[in-house]
Amino acid sequence: MKFSKTNPPKELKILKEAIVQARQEKGLTQEELANAVCLSKWQIKEMEESDSYLIFYSMQIKIHAARRIGNYLGLKEADYLKELEGCS
Repeated sequence: MKFSKTNPPKELKILKEAIVQARQEKGLTQEELANAVCLSKWQIKEMEESDSYLIFYSMQIKIHAARRIGNYLGLKEADYLKELEGCS
């Protein structure tokens, strides 16, 4: 998706439960998923358990990592990312 002045980026929220459920349905541990998508186990743990980005450098990087994870797990973006209401 390309962004312009008329199409600014939206603030997104990661739906952690969807990622956890998809990982568990595939029978993967956090460490196995981390190895598969070239992230650390701690990044997967934060992705699944926290709304912060203590391990990631920014929320944008965390969203990018969520997209890699979602793609690997076969999820549609709408399954694990949600646009926040009222953000501009």
